[in-house]
Amino acid sequence: MPELKKLNLTLNLGFLEIQAEISEEDRQCAWELYTEISTRLSVTGKSNDHKCENFKGEVFIESLDSVHNFFRECRSIMRKFPVGQLKKSKSNHLGIIINDLMVNVLRPFLEKWQSDYRHWWEYCGKKAKRLPPIKRQTKYPYCQRFLEDWKNMRVLIRKLQTKLVEVYKLVDVNKKPQLLPK
Repeated sequence: MPELKKLNLTLNLGFLEIQAEISEEDRQCAWELYTEISTRLSVTGKSNDHKCENFKGEVFIESLDSVHNFFRECRSIMRKFPVGQLKKSKSNHLGIIINDLMVNVLRPFLEKWQSDYRHWWEYCGKKAKRLPPIKRQTKYPYCQRFLEDWKNMRVLIRKLQTKLVEVYKLVDVNKKPQLLPK
């Protein structure tokens, strides 16, 4: 297989368009981001749920922790991005899309829901605290709006996941044949 050194690209996700040359360093950063996205149910939902609406079986408090950890990992990946490639002519590059993902998608979601939900989870009435976590979380007074916002976040991140595969020529782990028996 020929080695890919550089490639021109345009990536438009609605909130940001990227135009740049891709190097192997770029692909490595894209793979790191893709790995974080594709291994976190909390940010993409279940692979067979194309509308990202199925929260069945998820414990929201744990999934919120995962979203917050994803934010941290994005920051870490952004730090690793080769700064020399972020010239004025390449201001819409992968490092910038990671920043925009954090600033325009993840942070607003976490700011809106994380502290309110955590507070409710910790201090909800004694009766609700006795319920199993899956039943208890449905008692959250803003549950429907919370899940709607979460679904919308997942849809955007899933679009980014797809674009990373297309633009950076990554292996789509969700489309690989299953190697382990079911």
